[in-house]
Amino acid sequence: MAMQIMKKATTLFLFSGTIFSLTLGFVSCGLWQGDALLVENYTSVDDLIKDSPIIVIGVVNNKAEEITYGEVDFRLTQFNVETAVRGTVPESINIFQTKIYEDPALQSGKKMILFLGEYEGPVTEDAYRIRGLYQGQYKIEGTKVVKNEDNKLAGSEVLESLDALISRINTVGYSP
Repeated sequence: MAMQIMKKATTLFLFSGTIFSLTLGFVSCGLWQGDALLVENYTSVDDLIKDSPIIVIGVVNNKAEEITYGEVDFRLTQFNVETAVRGTVPESINIFQTKIYEDPALQSGKKMILFLGEYEGPVTEDAYRIRGLYQGQYKIEGTKVVKNEDNKLAGSEVLESLDALISRINTVGYSP
């Protein structure tokens, strides 16, 4: 009995230490703001649309910069905006990403639609974050919208064509 209690206490201590370390890492690199983790997880395309103040269509530029802040690696990629579906942005913007699997690097020369929010933190200035990491970035091939293979958002029928997605964006609107 005492051994089981000791194992549970050790497990709880290790789990708590891991959570503390992760939280400290997110705070130090600006992925944590106030009481909220700045990495969203959406269950539907509509939720992603509602939570994205900026939605743009454009082409990924070949200019990318790698940044290390603390012990976390980031990338800053230039994106040439062709159309601002929602929001007002310059013709060229910087997309700020964490170098992790869940936040796949934007590929140079690819036409994409990105669901964005402004980045606020200590690592860089004048940059935007992709909402929901991989959930908020889609390649455009002709008139078709192609999502990342890991993206399992419900309501993906609106991703069948770019026109259908833009229509859905205009219907759903933005709800801060």
